[in-house]
Amino acid sequence: MNIRRLLNSARVRRTRKDAPDTSAGSSTGRQKSGLTSARYGFDAAVLATAILTVGVCAPGVPAWAQTADDLAKQYKLETMEQALETKERFDLYGLRFESGQSTIPAGAQPLLDDIATMLKNFPEWRLRIVGHTDATGETQPNETLSLERASAIKAALVGLGVEEQRLAMGGVGENRPVAGNDTPEGRALNRRVELVRFTDSAEAKKLLKAMSDYQAAQKAISFDYDATLEVVTNDSQKLALASSGTVTLNRPDKIRATRAGGFVDVETLFDGKTLTLLGKNVNKYTQVDVPGTIEHLIDELKDKYDRPLPAADLLMSNSYEELMQDVYDSKDLGSGVINGAECDFLAFRKDDVDLQIWIAQGDRPYPCKYVVTSRLVADGPQYSIETRNWKTGNEVATDDFALHNSTNAEKIDLKDLQDKMSEFPSNFAMGDTQ
Repeated sequence: MNIRRLLNSARVRRTRKDAPDTSAGSSTGRQKSGLTSARYGFDAAVLATAILTVGVCAPGVPAWAQTADDLAKQYKLETMEQALETKERFDLYGLRFESGQSTIPAGAQPLLDDIATMLKNFPEWRLRIVGHTDATGETQPNETLSLERASAIKAALVGLGVEEQRLAMGGVGENRPVAGNDTPEGRALNRRVELVRFTDSAEAKKLLKAMSDYQAAQKAISFDYDATLEVVTNDSQKLALASSGTVTLNRPDKIRATRAGGFVDVETLFDGKTLTLLGKNVNKYTQVDVPGTIEHLIDELKDKYDRPLPAADLLMSNSYEELMQDVYDSKDLGSGVINGAECDFLAFRKDDVDLQIWIAQGDRPYPCKYVVTSRLVADGPQYSIETRNWKTGNEVATDDFALHNSTNAEKIDLKDLQDKMSEFPSNFAMGDTQ
């Protein structure tokens, strides 16, 4: 189960006999894909991506009293500068592309000149140009078109003398609407260019890379963890589902992970050849042949079995590359203390999620806390995992990574066990994707 996809496209509802199942969203009725896939593997994968509802709601789409024409007429250079200085973003409605085209429209030169002037006025700023479309057409072509439009604007600014390294670009297509797509006015508001001021901290990347290299060098690792999965009701009440567990691994091909909460008690074992999933609360298990490394297992669990491992992002031998995929903003926010350990506090931003990580200072830079927050769901639900009792090398207890069936658990088919190992309490039900 891909936590990033779920974080931004899935919905959850609490089942009640008297609650209607209503949903809001695009008038096209099409399913929308998430943005570019990454692992975000956790055992509690139904992450904050989900909205828990009694009448399912869509990601926050505000009601607008002004049209795109109104906003374009109100544009001033000073307004753009102030918005980027205070809010770090600005929606530019004066750049209007022809339908299906990425050629910069005639009459756009004054706006491009203003952006170049602004960047000269603020030489320390870096700017990301993000293209958006409405929901007309198919999702993937819309994402491609929005990126091509952002690329055209970037090229034009470079032509005006802006240093290329100060500019970045992105295209999110229809995935981040600011209005409904069921009216011409709403679609016009969604067809926009967004300017985002961002930070590119070399120190934050250096510290994250040091953690990744340290992790990769450890042949044996064990830790305990506490995790929280947030869901949000359509009246904006956040509910937190808490669980705890343990992880023990021996590189390159052995791992044992447990997770216990108020509604589930599961154990995952892998000895390099066989994957075992044990539902302790139902006293049943299943086994599947999955020969290979831990990295291969993580992919198989996520893609084929919807059973992500706890903190999978942090367990990879190349966790830096996994975590940095699609990151455009990175910050070193100083230090913090987690479970008594002095930590470096880092934050990273992608189009669909924000990442925060606290890394222990010193010669053992292990991850103390990791938080993933949705940017596409109203109220920003999140998944967090906090580690403790971190051990490496000879500190790690010996483990044969085999199932010891002391409770005489019944062996059943994988599908039958998955039905009994839901990530949610029994009175929660997954809604449709949006």
